[in-house]
Amino acid sequence: MLYIVSEYFANLVHIFPEEKGRFFQATLLSLPMLMAATYFLALFVVPRYLMTNQWLWFLFWALVVAVFVFYSRIKWQELVNYLRSEQYFPVPVNKMLKNIIRDYAIIALAVCIYIIGDYRRNQKLNEELIKAKAETEIKLLKGQLHPHFLFNSLNNIYSLALSHSDQTADSILKLTELLDYLVYRASLDTVPLAKEMQLLENYLGLEQLRYAEKLQVSKDIVVQNDAVNVTPLILLPFAENCFKHGGVGKDGVFRVGIYLHADQQQLLFRMNNSVKTGKTIQQDSGGLGLQNIQKRLNLLYPGRHQLLINRTEETYQVELSIKF
Repeated sequence: MLYIVSEYFANLVHIFPEEKGRFFQATLLSLPMLMAATYFLALFVVPRYLMTNQWLWFLFWALVVAVFVFYSRIKWQELVNYLRSEQYFPVPVNKMLKNIIRDYAIIALAVCIYIIGDYRRNQKLNEELIKAKAETEIKLLKGQLHPHFLFNSLNNIYSLALSHSDQTADSILKLTELLDYLVYRASLDTVPLAKEMQLLENYLGLEQLRYAEKLQVSKDIVVQNDAVNVTPLILLPFAENCFKHGGVGKDGVFRVGIYLHADQQQLLFRMNNSVKTGKTIQQDSGGLGLQNIQKRLNLLYPGRHQLLINRTEETYQVELSIKF
């Protein structure tokens, strides 16, 4: 269609009304040559050589096609002249040069349109594959987090039960509330930040039952908008990690500090704890829970988050910032 339209307007001033039928007939005669060259380049040469960066072979076949179009255009014009006058005579190359250049331009444009369309199809497919892979990996990471969390919580309750603590029943009740969150909210894409904080406080309450007066928790929490949503289970792993690395310090107190400020633009969360006296400072990334949260952050907030971990002989601190 592009070729027919371009030929028509390029020759409009030379066509008499009674010659339009013959003009279109002659134009259609050249279509097989152009179509063969176009589809050969688009379906064979481009995928096999251009997409695989075999430039020499691509340029070679492009040159072969150019010679083919050049030769075919001249022979086509000789055929058109023969049909008009029933006499054969060779066509000078200089008289066909502008037609040949127009043929090259049409073929190049058609191949470019094909390449762009193919690129967009592949890009859409890649985006769908990346999204599916990310969703699958997020579900897998959540699935790993649940048993990891339960393992830690049940260990806490087991410690209370061994000491015949009166707080065992309260700890089981708090664990029930935590399980309710895991079952009904953890599968959601996002949850209100207030619900995440409630989950974190329930977990701290469970730890408070275990450590009693030895555990002191300080909080600085400011959420300017209750409608702020985050991905579920984004804060809990930091609390688990806090009690994994933390312990009673030199003053005989297990200190935990929580700082959270959030608005519509960003979230800044910081959690620090004292380190048990004499405990060796580990240089790992914090275990399974923290590794999982790092992967989830990379998937859910790519380029929009920062996670910092700071260890000293007396304190352990994690800091998370997320731009919404």
